This record gives sequence, C-alpha cells and structure tokens, in this order.
Amino acid sequence: MNMNRLLLVVMVLLCATISGFAKRKIDLNGQTRFPKPPIEVFIDEESKELTLDLRKGKENVRVVITDFSGNNICNDNMKVDGTCLLSLPMIQKGDYILYIFLEDVELQGFFEIKY
Repeated sequence: MNMNRLLLVVMVLLCATISGFAKRKIDLNGQTRFPKPPIEVFIDEESKELTLDLRKGKENVRVVITDFSGNNICNDNMKVDGTCLLSLPMIQKGDYILYIFLEDVELQGFFEIKY
C-alpha cells in the first residue's frame, strides 16, 4: 500500500513539473532606448496562449505572429495594463516570428511550438 502512495506522489509531482515547463519566455530584440524591453512575453504550448507582461503603465500593443514563410498567424491590437493573455488556438507545431509594436518601440522574437 505504501508503494502505491509513493508512486502516486511521484506521478503528481512529475505532472506538476512537466506542466511548469510548458510556459517559456520569448527573448525580444529590437530598437529601444531602454536597456531591457518594457514588456516580457511568454508562450504556453499546452494552452496555446501568449502572455504579455508590461513592466509599467498602460500601452496600446500590436502583436503580429508570422511563420517563416511570411504567413500571418495573428495580428491583434489591444490595450495592455499589466498582464494580458492572448489565445492562439490556430497555432500549430512549427517555428514562428513574433513582432511586438508598442507606441515607440518595435520588438522581435522567435519561438517554436514543439507539439
């Protein structure tokens, strides 16, 4: 009986660990007057969501995602105040280019969906 409990605990911890790795930060490059971009972006492959984390203030943000062939996957404008989730149900396995346009900053990042 104790072996079954131990196995159950290990499986629960393993599932929690695996789901914790589903969300990855996307490194952004671009022309900005700040040493660090004013926004952080994370992709969650499991839920197919993009998390935008604005460091401070409210800003109009335009998010464009294309594949490497140049096909538009996403082109959304939104007002972000703090953190915002963007659902990407249409995204499939592959490599993508992310463009973030803030009022005075243009950023670019690359990410991969593995499954």
